Amino acid sequence: MMSVVASIGKKMKVPVTFINITQLSEYRIDSHSSVYTKTGGKLLTKEQRADPFQHADCIHWCLPGVPDTWNQIFLAYLVRCMQRKCTVSI
Repeated sequence: MMSVVASIGKKMKVPVTFINITQLSEYRIDSHSSVYTKTGGKLLTKEQRADPFQHADCIHWCLPGVPDTWNQIFLAYLVRCMQRKCTVSI
């Protein structure tokens, strides 16, 4: 999927930079943090935690968590861009 996005991005007239946060997040144990939350007032069983695709809700994150890492990477990119005086549109 990201190879398709990258190939389209290279053809665009306006320069675009992509950060593959999906791939980065897959390496983190807390990328499916909802397995550490309560469902119906009870913690998930070991079997439920082992199957995050079925039990993850993508809303609840351990803090600091994955979105904080995304923000740090994005901030570092913006700072680097400002130092190089490149154009950034937000």
